[in-house]
Amino acid sequence: MAVDPGDGGDVGLAAVAQQQRRGGMWGCNAGDDAGATAAPQADDRAGGLDQVPRGPQAPRVPPDRDAPPRHAVPLIGLAVFTVGLATTIPLPLYGAYVARGGHGAGGLALAFACYAITLILTAPLLGPLPDRIGRKPCVLAGVLLAALSTLALMIVPDIPALAAARIAQGLAMGCVTGAAAAWAAELSGGGPAGGRRAAGVVAAATVGSFGLGGVLTLLAVWADPATLRPPTFPAHLVLAAALLWPVARLPETLRAPVTRGGWLRRPAFPCGTLATTLAIIPAWGTTGTLLTSGQAVLTAQDMPLAGPLAGCAMMAIGVAAQRGFAHVAPRRAVRIGLAVLVLGAGTGFLGTVTGWLAPLLAGAVIIGIGVYGFVYLGGLAAVAEAASGEDRARAVAGYFVAAHLGFSAVPLATGLAVDAVGAAAALGGLWAGILAAALALGLAIGRDRR
Repeated sequence: MAVDPGDGGDVGLAAVAQQQRRGGMWGCNAGDDAGATAAPQADDRAGGLDQVPRGPQAPRVPPDRDAPPRHAVPLIGLAVFTVGLATTIPLPLYGAYVARGGHGAGGLALAFACYAITLILTAPLLGPLPDRIGRKPCVLAGVLLAALSTLALMIVPDIPALAAARIAQGLAMGCVTGAAAAWAAELSGGGPAGGRRAAGVVAAATVGSFGLGGVLTLLAVWADPATLRPPTFPAHLVLAAALLWPVARLPETLRAPVTRGGWLRRPAFPCGTLATTLAIIPAWGTTGTLLTSGQAVLTAQDMPLAGPLAGCAMMAIGVAAQRGFAHVAPRRAVRIGLAVLVLGAGTGFLGTVTGWLAPLLAGAVIIGIGVYGFVYLGGLAAVAEAASGEDRARAVAGYFVAAHLGFSAVPLATGLAVDAVGAAAALGGLWAGILAAALALGLAIGRDRR
Protein backbone atom coordinates (compact mmCIF):
# COMPACT_ATOMS: atom_id res chain seq x y z
CA MET A 1 0.00 0.00 0.00
CA ALA A 2 -1.35 -1.86 2.10
CA VAL A 3 -0.92 -0.04 -2.08
CA ASP A 4 -1.13 0.16 1.33
CA PRO A 5 1.71 0.55 0.42
CA GLY A 6 1.08 -1.17 3.38
CA ASP A 7 -0.86 -0.99 2.42
CA GLY A 8 1.60 -1.65 -0.39
CA GLY A 9 3.45 -4.49 1.11
CA ASP A 10 1.89 -7.24 -0.92
CA VAL A 11 1.43 -5.63 -4.31
CA GLY A 12 4.71 -6.98 -5.72
CA LEU A 13 3.90 -10.70 -5.56
CA ALA A 14 3.68 -11.49 -9.25
CA ALA A 15 6.31 -8.96 -10.24
CA VAL A 16 8.95 -10.33 -7.84
CA ALA A 17 8.30 -13.80 -9.18
CA GLN A 18 8.60 -12.49 -12.71
CA GLN A 19 11.92 -10.89 -11.80
CA GLN A 20 13.13 -14.23 -10.50
CA ARG A 21 12.13 -16.10 -13.65
CA ARG A 22 13.63 -13.53 -16.02
CA GLY A 23 16.86 -12.80 -14.25
CA GLY A 24 17.59 -16.17 -12.71
CA MET A 25 18.90 -14.35 -9.65
CA TRP A 26 18.00 -16.83 -6.97
CA GLY A 27 16.36 -20.23 -6.64
CA CYS A 28 13.76 -19.38 -4.05
CA ASN A 29 12.66 -22.54 -2.34
CA ALA A 30 8.92 -22.32 -1.99
CA GLY A 31 9.18 -24.69 0.91
CA ASP A 32 10.64 -21.97 3.11
CA ASP A 33 8.64 -20.82 6.06
CA ALA A 34 6.60 -17.66 5.60
CA GLY A 35 8.06 -14.32 6.60
CA ALA A 36 7.45 -12.84 10.01
CA THR A 37 4.97 -10.25 8.83
CA ALA A 38 1.96 -10.30 6.62
CA ALA A 39 3.83 -8.88 3.68
CA PRO A 40 6.93 -11.03 4.16
CA GLN A 41 4.72 -14.06 4.05
CA ALA A 42 3.27 -12.95 0.76
CA ASP A 43 6.55 -12.03 -0.85
CA ASP A 44 8.36 -15.18 0.25
CA ARG A 45 5.66 -17.07 -1.52
CA ALA A 46 6.23 -15.05 -4.64
CA GLY A 47 9.86 -16.07 -4.66
CA GLY A 48 8.94 -19.65 -5.50
CA LEU A 49 6.03 -19.72 -7.90
CA ASP A 50 7.56 -22.68 -9.67
CA GLN A 51 7.24 -24.75 -6.52
CA VAL A 52 4.63 -25.26 -3.84
CA PRO A 53 4.53 -22.09 -1.72
CA ARG A 54 4.04 -23.93 1.50
CA GLY A 55 4.25 -20.55 3.03
CA PRO A 56 4.05 -21.61 6.38
CA GLN A 57 4.69 -25.39 5.88
CA ALA A 58 4.36 -28.27 3.43
CA PRO A 59 1.00 -29.31 1.93
CA ARG A 60 -0.87 -31.46 4.43
CA VAL A 61 -4.10 -32.46 2.68
CA PRO A 62 -5.08 -35.87 4.12
CA PRO A 63 -4.95 -38.56 1.45
CA ASP A 64 -8.47 -39.79 2.23
CA ARG A 65 -10.07 -36.37 1.96
CA ASP A 66 -12.43 -35.70 -0.90
CA ALA A 67 -11.16 -33.37 -3.57
CA PRO A 68 -11.78 -29.74 -2.60
CA PRO A 69 -14.43 -27.78 -4.51
CA ARG A 70 -13.26 -26.12 -7.72
CA HIS A 71 -14.18 -22.71 -6.36
CA ALA A 72 -11.92 -23.09 -3.29
CA VAL A 73 -8.93 -21.11 -4.58
CA PRO A 74 -10.96 -18.21 -6.04
CA LEU A 75 -12.86 -18.07 -2.74
CA ILE A 76 -9.62 -17.74 -0.79
CA GLY A 77 -8.52 -15.05 -3.23
CA LEU A 78 -11.77 -13.20 -2.57
CA ALA A 79 -11.02 -13.33 1.16
CA VAL A 80 -7.62 -11.73 0.54
CA PHE A 81 -9.33 -9.12 -1.66
CA THR A 82 -11.78 -8.32 1.15
CA VAL A 83 -9.01 -7.77 3.69
CA GLY A 84 -7.07 -5.58 1.27
CA LEU A 85 -10.17 -3.46 0.57
CA ALA A 86 -10.48 -2.63 4.27
CA THR A 87 -7.10 -0.86 4.17
CA THR A 88 -7.83 1.27 1.10
CA ILE A 89 -11.51 2.21 1.06
CA PRO A 90 -11.10 4.82 3.85
CA LEU A 91 -8.13 6.58 2.18
CA PRO A 92 -10.12 9.33 0.41
CA LEU A 93 -11.74 10.30 3.73
CA TYR A 94 -8.55 10.98 5.68
CA GLY A 95 -8.72 14.69 5.03
CA ALA A 96 -12.36 14.80 6.10
CA TYR A 97 -11.52 13.04 9.36
CA VAL A 98 -8.88 15.68 10.07
CA ALA A 99 -11.26 18.54 9.28
CA ARG A 100 -14.01 17.01 11.42
CA GLY A 101 -11.96 16.45 14.56
CA GLY A 102 -9.31 19.14 14.30
CA HIS A 103 -6.50 16.69 15.06
CA GLY A 104 -4.08 18.10 12.47
CA ALA A 105 -1.58 16.35 10.22
CA GLY A 106 0.23 14.85 13.22
CA GLY A 107 -2.91 13.17 14.54
CA LEU A 108 -3.71 11.72 11.13
CA ALA A 109 -0.15 10.45 10.72
CA LEU A 110 -0.25 8.78 14.15
CA ALA A 111 -3.53 7.03 13.35
CA PHE A 112 -2.20 5.98 9.96
CA ALA A 113 0.99 4.59 11.52
CA CYS A 114 -0.98 2.24 13.79
CA TYR A 115 -1.21 -0.25 10.89
CA ALA A 116 2.56 -0.52 10.43
CA ILE A 117 3.27 -0.44 14.16
CA THR A 118 0.83 -3.31 14.68
CA LEU A 119 2.51 -5.38 11.97
CA ILE A 120 5.97 -4.73 13.42
CA LEU A 121 4.96 -5.66 16.97
CA THR A 122 2.94 -8.76 16.05
CA ALA A 123 5.11 -10.06 13.19
CA PRO A 124 7.08 -12.63 15.23
CA LEU A 125 3.80 -14.27 16.35
CA LEU A 126 1.62 -13.94 13.24
CA GLY A 127 4.29 -15.36 10.91
CA PRO A 128 4.19 -18.96 12.20
CA LEU A 129 0.55 -18.83 13.41
CA PRO A 130 -0.96 -20.75 10.41
CA ASP A 131 1.29 -23.70 11.29
CA ARG A 132 0.01 -23.65 14.87
CA ILE A 133 -3.75 -23.23 14.57
CA GLY A 134 -4.41 -23.94 10.88
CA ARG A 135 -4.96 -21.99 7.70
CA LYS A 136 -8.75 -21.66 7.91
CA PRO A 137 -8.93 -19.98 11.35
CA CYS A 138 -6.32 -17.42 10.28
CA VAL A 139 -8.19 -16.50 7.08
CA LEU A 140 -11.54 -16.27 8.89
CA ALA A 141 -10.00 -14.12 11.62
CA GLY A 142 -8.54 -11.82 8.99
CA VAL A 143 -11.89 -11.32 7.26
CA LEU A 144 -13.63 -10.64 10.59
CA LEU A 145 -11.00 -8.10 11.67
CA ALA A 146 -11.22 -6.34 8.30
CA ALA A 147 -14.99 -6.06 8.66
CA LEU A 148 -14.63 -4.72 12.21
CA SER A 149 -12.27 -2.00 10.98
CA THR A 150 -14.85 -0.82 8.44
CA LEU A 151 -17.66 -1.01 10.99
CA ALA A 152 -15.68 1.17 13.41
CA LEU A 153 -15.34 3.91 10.77
CA MET A 154 -19.03 3.69 9.89
CA ILE A 155 -20.02 4.17 13.53
CA VAL A 156 -17.52 6.90 14.44
CA PRO A 157 -15.90 8.49 11.36
CA ASP A 158 -13.01 10.33 13.00
CA ILE A 159 -9.29 10.08 13.75
CA PRO A 160 -9.48 7.97 16.97
CA ALA A 161 -11.71 5.46 15.19
CA LEU A 162 -9.25 5.45 12.28
CA ALA A 163 -6.45 4.52 14.70
CA ALA A 164 -8.48 1.59 16.02
CA ALA A 165 -9.40 0.57 12.48
CA ARG A 166 -5.76 0.64 11.38
CA ILE A 167 -4.80 -1.66 14.26
CA ALA A 168 -7.52 -4.11 13.20
CA GLN A 169 -6.36 -3.86 9.56
CA GLY A 170 -2.78 -4.66 10.54
CA LEU A 171 -3.88 -7.71 12.49
CA ALA A 172 -6.15 -8.79 9.63
CA MET A 173 -3.40 -8.55 7.03
CA GLY A 174 -0.99 -10.37 9.33
CA CYS A 175 -3.47 -13.21 9.83
CA VAL A 176 -4.63 -13.73 6.28
CA THR A 177 -1.73 -13.30 3.90
CA GLY A 178 0.60 -16.20 4.64
CA ALA A 179 -2.22 -18.55 5.56
CA ALA A 180 -4.14 -17.77 2.38
CA ALA A 181 -1.24 -18.51 0.04
CA ALA A 182 -0.39 -21.80 1.74
CA TRP A 183 -4.06 -22.84 1.90
CA ALA A 184 -4.72 -22.00 -1.74
CA ALA A 185 -1.63 -23.90 -2.91
CA GLU A 186 -2.54 -26.95 -0.87
CA LEU A 187 -6.15 -26.96 -2.08
CA SER A 188 -4.85 -26.69 -5.64
CA GLY A 189 -3.23 -30.08 -5.23
CA GLY A 190 0.33 -28.92 -4.71
CA GLY A 191 3.07 -29.23 -7.30
CA PRO A 192 4.31 -26.48 -9.62
CA ALA A 193 0.91 -25.99 -11.28
CA GLY A 194 -0.90 -25.62 -7.97
CA GLY A 195 1.74 -23.24 -6.65
CA ARG A 196 1.55 -21.03 -9.72
CA ARG A 197 -2.23 -20.93 -9.67
CA ALA A 198 -2.39 -20.10 -5.96
CA ALA A 199 0.23 -17.37 -6.17
CA GLY A 200 -1.47 -15.85 -9.20
CA VAL A 201 -4.85 -15.73 -7.50
CA VAL A 202 -3.51 -14.25 -4.26
CA ALA A 203 -1.39 -11.70 -6.14
CA ALA A 204 -4.32 -10.61 -8.31
CA ALA A 205 -6.58 -10.30 -5.25
CA THR A 206 -4.04 -8.20 -3.36
CA VAL A 207 -3.23 -5.91 -6.27
CA GLY A 208 -6.89 -5.53 -7.17
CA SER A 209 -7.92 -4.56 -3.65
CA PHE A 210 -5.16 -1.99 -3.25
CA GLY A 211 -5.81 -0.48 -6.65
CA LEU A 212 -9.62 -0.51 -6.50
CA GLY A 213 -10.62 0.34 -2.93
CA GLY A 214 -9.54 3.96 -2.85
CA VAL A 215 -10.86 4.62 -6.36
CA LEU A 216 -14.35 3.37 -5.51
CA THR A 217 -14.59 5.52 -2.39
CA LEU A 218 -13.17 8.50 -4.28
CA LEU A 219 -15.96 8.19 -6.86
CA ALA A 220 -18.51 8.02 -4.04
CA VAL A 221 -17.06 11.15 -2.42
CA TRP A 222 -17.11 12.96 -5.74
CA ALA A 223 -20.81 12.17 -6.03
CA ASP A 224 -21.49 13.27 -2.43
CA PRO A 225 -18.63 15.42 -1.05
CA ALA A 226 -20.27 15.69 2.38
CA THR A 227 -20.47 11.96 3.03
CA LEU A 228 -18.44 10.32 5.78
CA ARG A 229 -20.12 6.95 5.26
CA PRO A 230 -19.80 6.17 1.55
CA PRO A 231 -21.62 3.17 0.05
CA THR A 232 -18.30 1.32 -0.21
CA PHE A 233 -18.37 0.81 3.57
CA PRO A 234 -21.67 -1.13 3.82
CA ALA A 235 -20.77 -2.94 0.59
CA HIS A 236 -17.55 -4.11 2.21
CA LEU A 237 -19.42 -5.35 5.27
CA VAL A 238 -21.87 -7.28 3.08
CA LEU A 239 -18.99 -8.84 1.15
CA ALA A 240 -17.20 -9.89 4.35
CA ALA A 241 -20.37 -11.34 5.89
CA ALA A 242 -21.19 -13.25 2.71
CA LEU A 243 -17.72 -14.83 2.67
CA LEU A 244 -17.63 -16.24 6.19
CA TRP A 245 -19.86 -19.29 5.67
CA PRO A 246 -18.43 -20.42 2.29
CA VAL A 247 -14.86 -20.02 3.55
CA ALA A 248 -15.68 -21.88 6.77
CA ARG A 249 -16.94 -24.83 4.70
CA LEU A 250 -13.63 -25.27 2.87
CA PRO A 251 -11.46 -28.15 4.11
CA GLU A 252 -8.57 -27.41 6.45
CA THR A 253 -5.23 -28.62 5.05
CA LEU A 254 -3.12 -28.57 8.22
CA ARG A 255 -3.66 -32.07 9.56
CA ALA A 256 -1.56 -31.61 12.70
CA PRO A 257 -0.08 -28.48 14.29
CA VAL A 258 3.65 -27.97 13.83
CA THR A 259 5.33 -28.37 17.19
CA ARG A 260 9.00 -27.87 16.36
CA GLY A 261 10.51 -24.50 17.19
CA GLY A 262 8.95 -21.74 19.22
CA TRP A 263 5.89 -19.61 18.69
CA LEU A 264 7.98 -16.61 17.70
CA ARG A 265 10.09 -16.05 14.58
CA ARG A 266 12.68 -13.28 14.64
CA PRO A 267 13.55 -11.29 11.51
CA ALA A 268 17.10 -11.31 10.12
CA PHE A 269 19.25 -8.96 8.02
CA PRO A 270 21.66 -10.75 5.64
CA CYS A 271 25.18 -9.48 5.10
CA GLY A 272 25.59 -7.16 2.13
CA THR A 273 21.94 -6.01 2.05
CA LEU A 274 22.01 -3.16 4.55
CA ALA A 275 21.91 -0.36 1.96
CA THR A 276 19.23 -1.97 -0.23
CA THR A 277 17.14 -2.64 2.88
CA LEU A 278 17.49 0.86 4.32
CA ALA A 279 16.40 2.33 0.97
CA ILE A 280 12.83 1.21 1.63
CA ILE A 281 12.60 3.54 4.66
CA PRO A 282 12.59 6.85 2.72
CA ALA A 283 10.65 5.17 -0.11
CA TRP A 284 7.70 3.95 1.92
CA GLY A 285 8.03 6.98 4.18
CA THR A 286 7.35 9.22 1.17
CA THR A 287 4.25 7.29 0.13
CA GLY A 288 2.91 7.40 3.68
CA THR A 289 3.56 11.13 3.90
CA LEU A 290 1.66 11.81 0.67
CA LEU A 291 -1.29 9.79 1.97
CA THR A 292 -1.38 11.58 5.34
CA SER A 293 0.20 15.03 5.52
CA GLY A 294 -0.50 15.56 1.83
CA GLN A 295 -4.22 15.05 2.36
CA ALA A 296 -4.30 17.16 5.52
CA VAL A 297 -2.49 20.09 3.88
CA LEU A 298 -4.63 19.99 0.73
CA THR A 299 -7.85 19.76 2.74
CA ALA A 300 -6.80 22.89 4.65
CA GLN A 301 -6.40 24.59 1.25
CA ASP A 302 -10.01 23.66 0.38
CA MET A 303 -8.88 20.89 -1.99
CA PRO A 304 -10.27 17.82 -0.18
CA LEU A 305 -10.33 15.56 -3.23
CA ALA A 306 -6.87 16.40 -4.56
CA GLY A 307 -5.02 14.36 -1.94
CA PRO A 308 -7.08 11.18 -2.43
CA LEU A 309 -6.74 11.54 -6.20
CA ALA A 310 -2.96 11.79 -5.92
CA GLY A 311 -2.82 8.82 -3.56
CA CYS A 312 -4.92 6.63 -5.87
CA ALA A 313 -2.78 7.64 -8.87
CA MET A 314 0.42 6.82 -6.97
CA MET A 315 -0.79 3.36 -5.99
CA ALA A 316 -2.38 2.43 -9.33
CA ILE A 317 0.61 3.50 -11.44
CA GLY A 318 3.02 1.95 -8.95
CA VAL A 319 1.30 -1.42 -9.23
CA ALA A 320 1.36 -1.22 -13.02
CA ALA A 321 5.05 -0.28 -13.00
CA GLN A 322 5.97 -3.49 -11.21
CA ARG A 323 5.16 -5.47 -14.33
CA GLY A 324 7.28 -3.28 -16.55
CA PHE A 325 10.47 -3.11 -14.48
CA ALA A 326 10.61 -6.55 -12.84
CA HIS A 327 13.53 -7.58 -15.08
CA VAL A 328 15.95 -4.94 -13.70
CA ALA A 329 18.77 -6.33 -11.52
CA PRO A 330 18.06 -5.78 -7.79
CA ARG A 331 20.82 -3.33 -6.81
CA ARG A 332 20.51 -1.36 -10.01
CA ALA A 333 16.75 -1.16 -9.49
CA VAL A 334 17.18 0.30 -6.00
CA ARG A 335 19.64 2.95 -7.23
CA ILE A 336 17.35 3.94 -10.11
CA GLY A 337 14.38 4.03 -7.77
CA LEU A 338 16.11 6.35 -5.32
CA ALA A 339 16.85 8.84 -8.10
CA VAL A 340 13.25 8.66 -9.34
CA LEU A 341 12.02 9.07 -5.76
CA VAL A 342 13.96 12.32 -5.30
CA LEU A 343 12.39 13.75 -8.46
CA GLY A 344 8.89 12.56 -7.61
CA ALA A 345 8.99 13.73 -3.99
CA GLY A 346 10.19 17.19 -4.96
CA THR A 347 7.49 17.56 -7.61
CA GLY A 348 4.71 16.13 -5.46
CA PHE A 349 5.62 18.18 -2.38
CA LEU A 350 5.70 21.33 -4.50
CA GLY A 351 2.19 20.58 -5.72
CA THR A 352 1.05 19.91 -2.16
CA VAL A 353 2.37 23.16 -0.74
CA THR A 354 1.24 25.36 -3.63
CA GLY A 355 -2.04 23.60 -4.34
CA TRP A 356 -1.11 23.08 -8.00
CA LEU A 357 -2.81 19.95 -9.24
CA ALA A 358 -0.48 19.24 -12.18
CA PRO A 359 2.77 18.87 -10.19
CA LEU A 360 0.90 17.08 -7.41
CA LEU A 361 -0.39 14.37 -9.75
CA ALA A 362 2.85 14.18 -11.72
CA GLY A 363 4.83 13.81 -8.51
CA ALA A 364 2.48 11.12 -7.22
CA VAL A 365 2.88 9.09 -10.41
CA ILE A 366 6.68 9.44 -10.34
CA ILE A 367 6.78 8.42 -6.67
CA GLY A 368 4.67 5.34 -7.43
CA ILE A 369 7.04 4.27 -10.21
CA GLY A 370 10.17 4.89 -8.16
CA VAL A 371 8.97 3.23 -4.97
CA TYR A 372 6.92 0.27 -6.16
CA GLY A 373 8.49 -0.28 -9.57
CA PHE A 374 12.14 -0.05 -8.49
CA VAL A 375 13.05 0.36 -4.80
CA TYR A 376 10.56 -2.13 -3.34
CA LEU A 377 11.11 -4.90 -5.89
CA GLY A 378 14.87 -4.43 -6.00
CA GLY A 379 15.31 -4.41 -2.23
CA LEU A 380 13.09 -7.43 -1.77
CA ALA A 381 14.94 -9.35 -4.48
CA ALA A 382 18.30 -8.45 -2.92
CA VAL A 383 17.47 -9.93 0.48
CA ALA A 384 15.92 -13.04 -1.07
CA GLU A 385 19.06 -13.52 -3.15
CA ALA A 386 21.33 -13.20 -0.11
CA ALA A 387 19.64 -15.87 2.03
CA SER A 388 18.20 -19.36 1.70
CA GLY A 389 15.91 -21.75 3.55
CA GLU A 390 14.57 -20.54 6.89
CA ASP A 391 17.03 -17.66 6.70
CA ARG A 392 15.26 -16.37 3.60
CA ALA A 393 11.94 -16.20 5.41
CA ARG A 394 13.57 -14.31 8.26
CA ALA A 395 15.43 -12.03 5.83
CA VAL A 396 12.24 -11.07 4.01
CA ALA A 397 10.65 -10.46 7.40
CA GLY A 398 13.52 -8.16 8.33
CA TYR A 399 13.09 -6.24 5.08
CA PHE A 400 9.46 -5.54 5.90
CA VAL A 401 10.28 -4.50 9.44
CA ALA A 402 12.39 -1.74 7.86
CA ALA A 403 9.64 -0.99 5.35
CA HIS A 404 6.95 -0.60 7.98
CA LEU A 405 9.30 1.44 10.13
CA GLY A 406 9.57 3.91 7.27
CA PHE A 407 5.83 3.71 6.62
CA SER A 408 5.08 4.73 10.20
CA ALA A 409 7.96 6.84 11.54
CA VAL A 410 8.51 9.12 8.53
CA PRO A 411 4.84 10.17 8.06
CA LEU A 412 4.45 10.63 11.81
CA ALA A 413 7.52 12.87 12.12
CA THR A 414 6.46 14.85 9.05
CA GLY A 415 2.90 15.28 10.30
CA LEU A 416 4.09 16.60 13.64
CA ALA A 417 6.46 18.97 11.80
CA VAL A 418 3.63 20.24 9.59
CA ASP A 419 1.65 21.14 12.69
CA ALA A 420 4.68 22.77 14.34
CA VAL A 421 6.42 24.70 11.54
CA GLY A 422 4.05 24.61 8.57
CA ALA A 423 3.77 22.52 5.43
CA ALA A 424 6.45 24.28 3.37
CA ALA A 425 9.20 23.89 5.97
CA ALA A 426 8.20 20.35 6.94
CA LEU A 427 7.93 18.96 3.41
CA GLY A 428 10.99 20.88 2.29
CA GLY A 429 12.98 19.38 5.16
CA LEU A 430 11.71 15.91 4.29
CA TRP A 431 12.75 16.34 0.66
CA ALA A 432 16.24 17.37 1.78
CA GLY A 433 16.41 14.25 3.94
CA ILE A 434 15.27 12.08 1.03
CA LEU A 435 17.95 13.62 -1.21
CA ALA A 436 20.67 13.02 1.39
CA ALA A 437 19.53 9.43 1.97
CA ALA A 438 19.39 8.72 -1.77
CA LEU A 439 22.93 9.99 -2.29
CA ALA A 440 24.37 8.08 0.67
CA LEU A 441 22.55 4.85 -0.08
CA GLY A 442 23.28 5.04 -3.79
CA LEU A 443 27.01 5.31 -3.08
CA ALA A 444 26.83 2.47 -0.55
CA ILE A 445 25.05 0.19 -3.00
CA GLY A 446 27.67 0.99 -5.63
CA ARG A 447 30.46 0.03 -3.24
CA ASP A 448 28.68 -3.20 -2.32
CA ARG A 449 28.57 -4.20 -5.99
CA ARG A 450 32.35 -3.92 -6.20
